[in-house]
Order: sequence, then C-alpha cells, then structure tokens
Amino acid sequence: MSPYGGETPDIVDHGYVLVDFASGARAMLELCMFAEGSRYQEELCAVGGNGKIECRVPGPGRFWPRHLGPAPVPELIVSPRNPPGPRLVETPVDPRLLEAGDHNGSTYFEHVRFVAAVRGQGNVEVTLKDGWWAVVIGLAAQQSARQGRAVDLASEFAVPEPSSAA
Repeated sequence: MSPYGGETPDIVDHGYVLVDFASGARAMLELCMFAEGSRYQEELCAVGGNGKIECRVPGPGRFWPRHLGPAPVPELIVSPRNPPGPRLVETPVDPRLLEAGDHNGSTYFEHVRFVAAVRGQGNVEVTLKDGWWAVVIGLAAQQSARQGRAVDLASEFAVPEPSSAA
C-alpha cells in the first residue's frame, strides 16, 4: 500500500538540484521530506579550495526510538586541506532549545529574530529578494525535473534588478 493512501503527493518531496552560479561557484541540494526517521535529518556540506566542512543535524531527540540507544547529537566535522585530516568539533545543544523548537533550536532562533524585527528591535535578516530567489530556484528545479533539462534563470524567469527586490 502507498504511504500516501494511494494518493499522489501535491508537492515535490524528494530530489537533487544543482545550481551553477555566474561566479563559477556550484551548489547542490538533496531534498528528502520524509527523512524524519533517519539518524541525521539534515546534513550540510561545503567544499572549497581550503577544505571541507560538514554539519549533521539529527531529528528531534524526543522522537528517537529508545531501543536504538541514546539519540544522536549534532556533529560538525572540519577537514582542512592543510593540515589534512578531519576534526570533529563538539557542538552541544542546550536542551531548552530542543524543547523550544525543532532543527536543534534554529526554529526557535528564527522566531525570536522575526519577533524582534517586527517590534523594530532588530534587523530583517532575510529580505524579500532572498525569498524571491528561493521561490524561483525551487520553480526552476521543478521545471528542470519535469522537462529533463537545465534551466537558465536569466532567460526563463524575470530576474529583478539588484535594487528592485530589496
């Protein structure tokens, strides 16, 4: 039986997206919206000329099955080019943050900063332009998957001038 009760999801719930930037930088996103049952719900990695850094974020510990032992903890692994070799950086998370919000407290911090900005007590950290780009890249990824081809944002989407979508 289908995990969706025989229904087709109305969202893209998994996939890979490669983005080539005009600067020559590349990014890749692996999306799996049903990763709640995995050991590490989120994994971020950046690779460059100086080395590699990886971050592994477990799902909420309150959902970890007891029979598997202690819930996994966040990991930060730094692997510089020089001196070579990986180094695990301890990244403890205050238990109060885990109770306040998922994603090891980041949801909590997002809400705190949003409320401060609304009250005029802090800067807006994510702009309308940031949101616009997130939506356009998502739409381009869906178009690419449907059509089986690369999508050029500049020629297929109305890319705003830097000052028009602040």
